[in-house]
Amino acid sequence: MKRLLAIEFTMMVMIENEEGEILVQDRKKKDWPGWTFPGGHVEKNEGSYLAAVREIQEETGLAIQPRLQGTAEWNNLAAGTRELAFLYRASVTKQAVSENLFWVAKEDLQSAALAGTLHDLLPIFFGEEQQYYREV
Repeated sequence: MKRLLAIEFTMMVMIENEEGEILVQDRKKKDWPGWTFPGGHVEKNEGSYLAAVREIQEETGLAIQPRLQGTAEWNNLAAGTRELAFLYRASVTKQAVSENLFWVAKEDLQSAALAGTLHDLLPIFFGEEQQYYREV
């Protein structure tokens, strides 16, 4: 049995303002369409924390101090690969954001058309669980 897998490192950040609203983006891409939290890939010269700070600055203009909430893994046995996502949470003062981003009430997330497996990941962002694993 092969023990080494190619791993793609990603991260996502749930950003909450002082009014309890969550920042989401309406993703239009074919892979993961729907509402999602800002995030992206961890580059080879950085850790997941610095990637979260960088990606959020690039995508939203917000300066954050994220806190790791947990991880999510997708193991694609057919391809022999895995994606490992670091899931962070951050708090900010409410600010105006670009048109592809918007603030929503936290309770609206449960019934929203969220991207991909984001519904399954919400318990991690809300501190109810620490890890999610899915074999594809």
